[in-house]
Amino acid sequence: MYTKKFNVYSANTLELKYIGKHENGWSIKGEIHEDYFYWVNEFEARKKNMWVKGDFEKIVTASSKKAYDEFIENFPPNEWDYMDI
Repeated sequence: MYTKKFNVYSANTLELKYIGKHENGWSIKGEIHEDYFYWVNEFEARKKNMWVKGDFEKIVTASSKKAYDEFIENFPPNEWDYMDI
């Protein structure tokens, strides 16, 4: 298992377009928030025997570093400022 903690002072979230099933095999679930913008904090992603879940503003856990790296390569978090809402 692999865990990464985040210390961020701005919003570090998944984009709405990442929710759902993807051709590369990843399937991502998460609660969509809306306040002028749309974003996803907590999420869970799966691909075969790999998984990644958490919140890029707190902590993300993955089945392995390889799973985390592949997920980030395909679905990088978006950094923005909540004060821009």
